[in-house]
Amino acid sequence: MTTAFIKPNTKAVQYGRVAGLSAIEPPVWLTLFSQTEPDSRVIDMEAEDLDPAGLLARLAPMGISRAVILATGSHPSAHVQQADAAQALKTFLGAALAIPVEVFDRLPFDPLATGTIDWDRLSVEKYRAHNWHAWGRNDHAYGATFASVSCPFGCDFCCVKDFYHSGYRQRDPALVAMDVRALAGRGITNIKMMDELFAVDNPGVHAVCDALAATGLGERLNIWAYARIDTVNPVLLAKLRAAGVRWLAYGIESGDERVRSAAVKGKFSNARVREVVAMTRDAGIHVLGNFMFGFWDDDRSSMEATLSLAGDLMCEYVNFYCVTVYPGSKLYADMKARGVDLPVSGEEYAQMSPRFKPVPTAHLSGEDVLRFRDAAFGRYFNDARYLAMMERVFGAGTAAAIRAMCAIDIRSRR
Repeated sequence: MTTAFIKPNTKAVQYGRVAGLSAIEPPVWLTLFSQTEPDSRVIDMEAEDLDPAGLLARLAPMGISRAVILATGSHPSAHVQQADAAQALKTFLGAALAIPVEVFDRLPFDPLATGTIDWDRLSVEKYRAHNWHAWGRNDHAYGATFASVSCPFGCDFCCVKDFYHSGYRQRDPALVAMDVRALAGRGITNIKMMDELFAVDNPGVHAVCDALAATGLGERLNIWAYARIDTVNPVLLAKLRAAGVRWLAYGIESGDERVRSAAVKGKFSNARVREVVAMTRDAGIHVLGNFMFGFWDDDRSSMEATLSLAGDLMCEYVNFYCVTVYPGSKLYADMKARGVDLPVSGEEYAQMSPRFKPVPTAHLSGEDVLRFRDAAFGRYFNDARYLAMMERVFGAGTAAAIRAMCAIDIRSRR
């Protein structure tokens, strides 16, 4: 019995006009899931830009007797965004092919028990790095691996433990190094470390860094990974850089310390944020700052404080998000208890979708938050000081690319 393992294609719906700037990431979880059934095929509808009719044409000559759809993406929150598309695809395939079709929107297997990633199951040339990840480089080829599952922390707005059905567990460092060697052997050096939180000062992470450094690929690699302000130090940062990590994404979230603390994001101060960003740059690693507008305690003043902190830090890249209330998070239960009208469909959860549904705060409407978020994007990336810095760091071509990015009118999506 041959099973097709399928990733739905929701790129255009989720990203709208900025779809071309986002990554097309190899579906690692889907691939590892398929490896539990050796006689199986992986079909990534996003990478192949397939609609349901195109998928049917791909499946027809394969003699498929069963289909498995995994609703997930580059982050576990994507399982919420893809759930509708996955169910619609199940209905379509079941009717068209008269075969059993299963949908999973949580991780249905143990990825730590599956060994290395079999890249031969994918058309690796179809994957593309984020625009920022490839700045200053000549290629956008993209790969991914992981060193752990789930997360050792528990932020109110996060749903990752619901997706993994697991607490934080670490992978054998040798397997991580084997995955990276295999990617580099295919000419792929832009790599995402998929961990919800990779840069943690513990023996397992140090062992992964040592294993990657031992490959001798460090100067060729361009790895990005997630970190927290309260989990790094100079020794760990030096090890990360030697391992090939060139970008760290910090969840700073708010510039208002009261708002950040209420979200159970950590007790670190803005002064500590500044210290860690400077420390990271001193280690030769670029900084991606993740910020969120629309926490329950946010008002216009606190959101301005968040934008002001982002401008002061002048990270090489930032993501500005509206707070999104995912099922499975503590925040979801809290907002339901407050009677807030929450998103329901996958499109309503997708930040750049025309149908994105922002949630209100105690002081602002959801639309107020969304308008602020959109305006903040332009204010940050059009800043003359920022553009001058980026030209110094990455070259004139990158500064021009940022100007072109800013010319996309994301507000017209609504």
